[in-house]
Order: sequence, then C-alpha cells, then structure tokens
Amino acid sequence: MTKDTPLSSSETAPQWVIRLIWAVVFLALLRNLFPPNSFTATVLIFDYDHGLVRRGFWGSLLNLYWGDTVSKAEVFAASAALTLAGLAALLGVLYRFFGQSFAGARLLLLFVCSFAFSAIIASTGYIDLALIGLVSIALLTDPLRPFGIILRCLAVALGMFMHEVMLAYFVPFLIYDIWLARPNLRRAAVALSPLLVGLATFGVLTIWGQLPESEVADYIAHIESKSEFTAEPEATVVMERSLSDNLAMMSEKRGMVDYRSWVLFDGLPLLAMSVWLILLNLRLLPATASRLTKLLLVAAIVAPLSLNIIAFDVVRFGAISVLVGFLVLIPLLRSDATAIARLDAALTWPLMVVVLVLNLHVTVNQMNTGDRQDYGAPWALVKQLDWLR
Repeated sequence: MTKDTPLSSSETAPQWVIRLIWAVVFLALLRNLFPPNSFTATVLIFDYDHGLVRRGFWGSLLNLYWGDTVSKAEVFAASAALTLAGLAALLGVLYRFFGQSFAGARLLLLFVCSFAFSAIIASTGYIDLALIGLVSIALLTDPLRPFGIILRCLAVALGMFMHEVMLAYFVPFLIYDIWLARPNLRRAAVALSPLLVGLATFGVLTIWGQLPESEVADYIAHIESKSEFTAEPEATVVMERSLSDNLAMMSEKRGMVDYRSWVLFDGLPLLAMSVWLILLNLRLLPATASRLTKLLLVAAIVAPLSLNIIAFDVVRFGAISVLVGFLVLIPLLRSDATAIARLDAALTWPLMVVVLVLNLHVTVNQMNTGDRQDYGAPWALVKQLDWLR
C-alpha cells in the first residue's frame, strides 16, 4: 500500500486518530466536568437509614466514606469519582469495539465530539453515570453465554436499586443486545430476561421502597441534618411523589415557557441526533434482518425519550438516547464480521465532517454548575436578544 492509499475498514486505526480521540476526551472533561448542582448532591446522600427507599443505594454505600454528616467537599469528591468511573467504563468498552478499525475509530471520534457526550460529562454526580458503567461492564461479556446473560440481568437489578430510570434507559437496549446475538424466536424468552428482572425489581421498589406518608417528614429531616450544605427541596420532595404525581406535575410543566424552551433548544437537537443514529443503524443491519430486529433497535434508542412523559430532564433523556444510538452498534459488530465494512461505506468522510461540525457547534444545557450553553447554539439566540434591550 502506498503512502497516499486510503485506509480500508479492515485496517487498524491509525495512531493519530487514537491520540486525537483521547485529546478530545481530555478537552471535553476540561470544558464540562464541574461541581454538581444542589439537586444532584442531595440525591447522592439518600440512604437506607429509614428502610428501603428509591435511590438510596449510593448514599448508604457512601456513608462508609463520609460518616454521619456530609460536607460539600465530600459530596463533590464522590460526584467526580462516580462520573469519572462511569466514563472510564464507557470509553473502555467503546474503544474495545470501535478503536481497533479505522471505520470504528471515526465513529468513536464522532461520539466524543458530540454535544451528547458533553452533556453526559456535564451531569456530574448523576447516578446515570453509574448505570452507564454497569452496562458497559456487562457488554464486555458474551450474550450467547449464560454468564453474559446473568451479568446483564444483575446489572439491571443493581441499576434499578440505584435509580429506577434504568428500566427505560438500558433494558430495551440489553434486550436488543441479547436478541441480536442469535435472532430467533426460540431465544426470545432469554432476550426478555433483563425486562423481567427490571419489572420484578421495580415491583419490589414500588411495594417496599415507598416510605409511609407518616415517615416522609422524618426522612427529609434526616437528609437535611445529614448534609452540611443546604439540601435541595426539589430533591427531597421525590420521596413524596408517586407516578401519578409526576404525571400531574408534567402536565403542568408542559404549559410553562421554560420547559418549552428546553424542549426547543435542547430536546430538538438531541432528537435530531437520535434520529440520525436510528437511520444509520438501520442501514448497517444486514439485508436479512427481520422487522422485529429493526423494531427492537428503534425501541432501544427511543426508550429513554419516553421518560419525558413523567419527568422534565430533557437533556438527560436525550443524551442517553444518543448514547444508546452508538451502543447498539456493539452487538452488531460482535455478531456480524461484515458490519465493519458496511460502517466504513456508510460513514463517508463528507458525512463524517458534516455531522462532526454540526455537533461541535451545538450546545445543550449543562446539568451541573456550568452555564456555557448560554453562549453556544442554539441558546445563544436568547443572548442575541440583548441587542434589542
């Protein structure tokens, strides 16, 4: 091969691309890893001192670190460690499957340059990063083997105790992951095992993880006395809300200008990226892929967005949807040796440059203490109104 001959999909990723990926990761951390907001910090100290409660897993575990009370410095350190550990697991599994070929490395570069990746980093301290870490570790195992299936189910069960969003975030993806390894109806029951485990765990949390109304005030007082910083009331009120309460809250939220602005400026760019990834992944499936396989793929990417019905974290749900859009390539690359060639043909340099440049010029809201989104597109449109004042 001459010096000017382009690399094919089967070629090892050139070192300059790998170095660039890690340089971008460093810069993304530098721009986005800031202290958690008060809501995140408060949720992270929920514990089981009053019995089983939703989202109390990490607070109970971290009690071993901070003792009876929690300082701001301690919760900041735990938030940073949780975020970095989740990102390390995610980048490790992505590099294993994408970083070995030139086509895969291009896709990985696109991911770390995406505004969705920035949003994930900027959710400093959110339990979402722990869920991402659990799924990433599970993906290192073979879904055709019992151990791989068991580990995926354990990740779901443990993730549900950490945060119940695990059910919509990653359970549909894990179903697709197991299904694609051997897509036949005899294996359907096995593929559904993460869903069964997730629903069973959700039932446990619903029945035994809901504090009696008479104990809610004492639990909130416990959290407030435990924190050496001001506990966020919007976080502690989670203990009082049921699913019907959340539906009623969102019915009211959808009429507010602030929420509509989030949907317009944050939700639509993330949705556009998810739609592009759906189309890309459908194109990469083999011609023999069944309608059920395609439906499961689309469902895996769309599922996190369904949480917008009961909660208002537009950026979190959209960013996870985009992340799943990249993750669904892993089971395809694992099960189909010809998929990398199709990826190379689909992710052409012109397409790569267009999507990359658009991602680099779009910014969505940070979920930590940063405010860089105010000066990035599309939120800069609001700042431009200062010309009229």
